[in-house]
Amino acid sequence: MIQNRSSRVITVLGGVLAIGILSNLFTMGSSAVQPLKIGDVVPDLVLPGSDGESHSLRKIVADGEGLVIAWIPRTGTPG
Repeated sequence: MIQNRSSRVITVLGGVLAIGILSNLFTMGSSAVQPLKIGDVVPDLVLPGSDGESHSLRKIVADGEGLVIAWIPRTGTPG
């Protein structure tokens, strides 16, 4: 645990700086990506699986396999 006030202030400022840098990195280029609208075709997603192979959204749909895409925004976070 940090004992003196100046060390805590420096730690907090360092954290705020790190969050600002990461936020800037993650939002760079995001203006070029347009959000999907109802009726838009979902772009192909290719993701690595735990089996070491790549899995493509288009291939799964073409093979007639079932697919569920879930987005759970608070998974693994407090609150």
